[in-house]
Amino acid sequence: MIKVNQREQQRKFAERSNINNSTFDAMNTNQTRYSNGQGKNVLPTERDQSRGLGGYVSTGVLYFTGVVVAIVLFIYVIPYVELIVSPTFYKGSLFLLCALLFCMLMGYLWVYIGSKVMKKSRR
Repeated sequence: MIKVNQREQQRKFAERSNINNSTFDAMNTNQTRYSNGQGKNVLPTERDQSRGLGGYVSTGVLYFTGVVVAIVLFIYVIPYVELIVSPTFYKGSLFLLCALLFCMLMGYLWVYIGSKVMKKSRR
């Protein structure tokens, strides 16, 4: 058994571990670019760019319609509550606070349910 000194081993290892550019390009294909050693994708693959800004536009429209729903509820529906509640409660500031909270909650629910529906439709 011939004993090779440490420098010789390091030099041989460096020669074996260097790969040329053509070998690297062949290894770095689309199949291996985003995968680790086990072949599992660690980075997302390139997505279809046809949707583009569609998600952002639909989300913006959803938020806008949520605000519109809250405003419409406050302007058109709340005056009809006067027929249901007592006049002293209707004219008080507590009713105004309750009406604002109710309208904000309805607007939020509009956005929340709409976002859930949009997520299901995107799949």
